[in-house]
Amino acid sequence: GRLSPSLFRRNVNSTLNILVLCTASAITTVGAVNVGKSKNEESRTQPRSSNTRSPDNGVKYQQYSSHLQDPSLYAKPSLRQRLMNQVLQGRHNLPTPRILTPQDNLFQTRPMRKGLQQRQADERKLQGIQATLIQCARANDRPCVESNMQVVNELLYGKGVSMQAREEFLVKYGCTPYSKDILDRILALSFVKSSRNGNTHHRGIIDIGAGNGQWSRALSDRAKELFENENVGEHQKNHNQKQQRIVDIVAYDDGSEIPLNTKIYHDLTQPARDYFYDVENRGGVEAVGLLKNRGRVLLLVYPPPGPMALDVVKNYVRFPENDLVVFVGEGVGGANGNEELFNYFKEGSREVGEWALLECMDVPNVEGGGKGFEKVFIFKRLQKNVDHLNAS
Repeated sequence: GRLSPSLFRRNVNSTLNILVLCTASAITTVGAVNVGKSKNEESRTQPRSSNTRSPDNGVKYQQYSSHLQDPSLYAKPSLRQRLMNQVLQGRHNLPTPRILTPQDNLFQTRPMRKGLQQRQADERKLQGIQATLIQCARANDRPCVESNMQVVNELLYGKGVSMQAREEFLVKYGCTPYSKDILDRILALSFVKSSRNGNTHHRGIIDIGAGNGQWSRALSDRAKELFENENVGEHQKNHNQKQQRIVDIVAYDDGSEIPLNTKIYHDLTQPARDYFYDVENRGGVEAVGLLKNRGRVLLLVYPPPGPMALDVVKNYVRFPENDLVVFVGEGVGGANGNEELFNYFKEGSREVGEWALLECMDVPNVEGGGKGFEKVFIFKRLQKNVDHLNAS
């Protein structure tokens, strides 16, 4: 059918809004049967940075999570460390875990600043293409539209990235790619050891702004894989299978920012069977306040720009048992959250306490994933009365 110039103009303007990088192709959505046809994309996955650490096979959840309450883990960076970090413009990594301070440049590293500069340059180029695209749409010149949209695709997502590759990426990952290392770390955080009987149990994960639930599905599948691959006796394996059934992940999204066409990618399509999760249509602020969701690890993957992420975190920490936040996104000036969110983590408050950065992980570089500079930030809220908060 004929392309609507007004509809296409809205799509182009949406694409030109660089802050919202998680978009599907602005032309047509590739048929759902042809997308996500295989799970071989792992072979095309490379880490974005050589600093990404590989996990040990078979995560021992309690080894990671049971020590989080140890006060000796957390300290504020020394004056020497902070000065060196400032002089080297963020190229000198501060230690982790560490207590965040207002001077911490965690969300404004040198790569992030360079990424923002490149994004501004790309935006100027995209603005030059906009008029041409609108003319093509008005003339119903589909070859012209497609060739120019390929240029747009490469500006947004990298040289040689096709619209098909971008579509496949969104189907499998959503807005940001995960890796086994990242999934293992999040799962490790969500298992805790009881102080009463020593048993390990799953505290649960709440995925807010989950989209189609790709990260929740990947976490669930990874948990099953880890339990199934453990080299243990039959009795222990039966125990692990019971434990597997209580890996408790809930996902919520209000449906306002999902990049894929839900009429095409419905529950009966193969991509939905392979990569999607059961996502409840509900706002994040309300969801984290539900009684059944208290005590869970909060997962925020690529939240939209604006106050949504901060509002969710603030409502989450109203309850004392809520103390772990996994934020996956870009820093100051990027596509996710706002500066108030990052200041909230760095500054803490008398009511909430201070925040510690447990870990900052690189996301993998996957074809179709774009030119973003998001990372996985793992935060723990510290109790207000802990003596070590003023440690040097």
